[in-house]
Amino acid sequence: MNETLNALICRHARNLLLAQGWPEETDVDQRNPNHPGWISIYVRLDAPRLATLLVNRHDGVLPLHLASAIQKLTGTGAELVLSGSQWQALPVLPADGTQVSFPYAGEWLAEDEIRAVLAAVRDAVRSVSCRVAEDARRIRAALTTTGQTLLTRQTRRFRLV
Repeated sequence: MNETLNALICRHARNLLLAQGWPEETDVDQRNPNHPGWISIYVRLDAPRLATLLVNRHDGVLPLHLASAIQKLTGTGAELVLSGSQWQALPVLPADGTQVSFPYAGEWLAEDEIRAVLAAVRDAVRSVSCRVAEDARRIRAALTTTGQTLLTRQTRRFRLV
């Protein structure tokens, strides 16, 4: 059941990410298969994909620093990388399973803009991770059998339980 549960949780997490505008290449993995619902998100966001994700997350109305950051990143080679590591410290909160890295961001952005971009991405990761952790409990409950007989049907020599 654990493999089925983990597969369903990962599929659910991926569907949530795609529904929120994350790129098709986004991948999800269980942080620890023995603790279902704690996920890590893996994706490399170039400047156009990052801009699309952030604009979608804010319904087109961006805070000042975020709008400035997206404008400055347009046409650059900037990349933001989300990854997870099973060898890092155990997570405290569901979103702790995903590391966010924005290499060389200082080449294009001011410190306030970098903080705004990282905060927006972490917020997006947190919203999906927390939702998946909550939904994992429901998925697990749906897969757990109670052992009670739901239906008994008997015809002549055959009995269906």
